Amino acid sequence: MSQEVATGFVRAQVPVRFLDISMGGALLVVPSAFEVGAIHDFAIDLGGDRIWAQCEVRHCRRADRGPGYHVGLQFLGIDPQDERLLREFVQRKK
Repeated sequence: MSQEVATGFVRAQVPVRFLDISMGGALLVVPSAFEVGAIHDFAIDLGGDRIWAQCEVRHCRRADRGPGYHVGLQFLGIDPQDERLLREFVQRKK
């Protein structure tokens, strides 16, 4: 019998709080660090409308105040319908 070991990754739901969001990306607070360069799918609640975005982690640093980490995301892929909802949300927040 082979002693080969299988490895992998698990997807988990992690609560996040968005500090800022734009058409290009977002800044959020998370309870644990994210690896810079990692790509994740995020469900984002825009005041009742939920969109999905594929994002790359551009930076991650310990929060200045309080627990957690500040994570900067760059949006890589958003469905056109979700992009329209995001655009409307961002314009309302101006």
